[in-house]
Amino acid sequence: MASRRILLVEDSSTMRRMLSTMLAEEGFEIQTANDGVQGLAKARLMPRPELILTDYEMPELDGAGLCQALKADSELRSIPVLMLTTLAETKNKIAGFEAGADDYIQKPKGQDDFRELCARMRAHLRIADLNLEIAERNRMLEAAHKKLTFELELARKVQFALMPRPPKPRGVLHAAVRYTPANQLGGDVYDFYRFDNNRLGILVADVSGHGVNSAMLSGMVKALAAPLSIAVMEPGELLAGLDVAGEQYFPEGYFCTAFFLIADEETGLVRYAGVGHPPAIIVGPGGPRTLPSNPGMLGIGMVDGTAGGTDRILPGESLVIYTDGLTDAMDPGDVLFGEDRLKTLLQSYHGAEPGEILTQVDQALEKHTFPGRPSDDINIIVVQHRGK
Repeated sequence: MASRRILLVEDSSTMRRMLSTMLAEEGFEIQTANDGVQGLAKARLMPRPELILTDYEMPELDGAGLCQALKADSELRSIPVLMLTTLAETKNKIAGFEAGADDYIQKPKGQDDFRELCARMRAHLRIADLNLEIAERNRMLEAAHKKLTFELELARKVQFALMPRPPKPRGVLHAAVRYTPANQLGGDVYDFYRFDNNRLGILVADVSGHGVNSAMLSGMVKALAAPLSIAVMEPGELLAGLDVAGEQYFPEGYFCTAFFLIADEETGLVRYAGVGHPPAIIVGPGGPRTLPSNPGMLGIGMVDGTAGGTDRILPGESLVIYTDGLTDAMDPGDVLFGEDRLKTLLQSYHGAEPGEILTQVDQALEKHTFPGRPSDDINIIVVQHRGK
């Protein structure tokens, strides 16, 4: 085992020689200094000492001053300092500890005292070794955290890049979308599909959980839904196909909910279906109404019905599709934002531009959850009949 490097700071030449000899015989590598000023200079040399023994009473810079200087130096403060002294009064011990000494011990007067000194030195060296190990592990954890944060931020940018902008209007319907993940990566997903005869398909899905797993599965949902949107003609058929296809990819314990509709951009006619998803809401001059969703979960092969319905977005009306992170958002007293509050808010602004409706929802949600924030991803799509 390599010798441990010890710096002995002692103004008495007799005591310095005696302790140096005895410590060297115990296997320590000893370097000496005559006073605190010289001790501080030698502590800064490389390789640095692993432990410092210092006298209390010294000229130039005493032991307390040396301790203070060592503990004020970010490169030296981790070195354990043992105060050696003949001063046994409590006030001297307190002064030594307050100056930064890690231990305070009487100068050895016999073999037993010296053995105690060596035992304390080895105990402090063990503690210092553990502290160094902890510091190194913390450094490695910090580096790993920085790398993970960078990769998550990159993944977030990729995920947002895969979220399409609302399509340009081809008729009377205008759309706006707002996607706010709870963390860097979200489990909500949406997509728009352009069909012939001015028909617009809109999918909103919500994968269970948060973070990387949910984000990857949301991308899988998007990839599986795209070919289904071309192959099938009815919203319920697409969701049934998504359930069957997703069963191959969803790990145990994961599932998703979804709402899919096909809207005629000339007439506002809507065919829709949902599974396990919050109902869509239509607001307008005639008041709010909902487009219900079927119970169940997608991705586990056990869809309980995919029958949908039809409705029509009339001039001046707005259809809103959202994920449950919106209505489940809680205030500091654990009160949900709730569907009724959402309906009232949407009804109040049903005549505003789609983007303004989203802004009003954001502001109401921020006010409701302040000083916190929603704990789940939130995705909202507004489709408004602007008239001809």
